[in-house]
Amino acid sequence: MRNRFEYAYQLLTSYFMEVRLVDPDLVFDMQTTSCKDKRFTRYFCCFGTPKKAYKLLRPVAVIDRTFLKGRYRGTLLTSIAIKPSNHIF
Repeated sequence: MRNRFEYAYQLLTSYFMEVRLVDPDLVFDMQTTSCKDKRFTRYFCCFGTPKKAYKLLRPVAVIDRTFLKGRYRGTLLTSIAIKPSNHIF
């Protein structure tokens, strides 16, 4: 799959549809530039179990990011929360 970005992006929707069969609470949103050319711009996903667990965690504003390099550049963001035992979730 290395250096096959176009193929990998085409598989995102079908991959998350398969994951939804196992995890019906999965939230997945993919945005493209238009219906005509379908250029990928961004996506969001959250699996069901962490989504439910976040309600029980202490809110903390920590966002981690990394810059994607290669043909398609961008930023990858993740969120972090703190469990009642003060461990990172």
